[in-house]
Amino acid sequence: METLNGMETSNKFCIIGGSGFYDFLEEPSKISITTPFDSKPVTIYQQEFEEKILFFLPRHGGLHNIPPHKINFKANIYALHSLAIPKVIATSAVGSLRPLINPGDYVLLDQFIDFVRPITFFDGDFSVEFQKGITKSGVVHLDMSEPYCPEIRKILSEVLKDDHDTHTAGTYATTMGPRFETPAEIKALQQMGADVVGMTNSSEAILCRELGICYGVLAVVTNMAAGLQKQLSHSEVLDIFNSRAASLKQIFHDVITQLPEQRNCTCAWYLQK
Repeated sequence: METLNGMETSNKFCIIGGSGFYDFLEEPSKISITTPFDSKPVTIYQQEFEEKILFFLPRHGGLHNIPPHKINFKANIYALHSLAIPKVIATSAVGSLRPLINPGDYVLLDQFIDFVRPITFFDGDFSVEFQKGITKSGVVHLDMSEPYCPEIRKILSEVLKDDHDTHTAGTYATTMGPRFETPAEIKALQQMGADVVGMTNSSEAILCRELGICYGVLAVVTNMAAGLQKQLSHSEVLDIFNSRAASLKQIFHDVITQLPEQRNCTCAWYLQK
């Protein structure tokens, strides 16, 4: 049985909700987790579901009061690590860079491009304990050949196999935000091979991989990117998510039900070292 600091992890899962997805659990209890990365504790919601313990973390806060550039990603992900949560599925609102990827579509991300936000736990003077007797510290150059958990992506694909608005692969380009991109920036990202654009999830993917947490994303296309539609607004992001909220909750319930207790992927890279 996989454990972290003596805590059983096999029955724990977390959903990270992005823009427009601020609640997931029906009758949750609220817990506050103190981390070394912020004097303010991280608020996470918890509830039992079919003999599993589900957690929900609203990335932008419950009232969308935290803009992308002010999210404390390290505090959020370390809080999940301290709760011994091994698997995370996130939502991500994205703009489409491709004519065949339309608002309302789902994209199962498999790659990202991120040159804008350097982020790591392993900055040279921080130590992280994984399982008993396994500690990592100093500088770690992490392999990100497969940045999103293949196991979670596979199950998401199976759950959504009959949804004709689902794209089973896609490259996510990260921008800093909180503003939307310019048409010129979007053209550059298209030429780099990106399919969708957003402001957050690659940072989570990096930090989760550093702590050996499986991380998958269900991206929801909320608009065509700048230059591909006349004007952008945050209200259309919320409108799309509101229309998808019930479906998203059902998808996540189905995925969590199918996720195996033991991991069959290499996200927990430290176990192979």
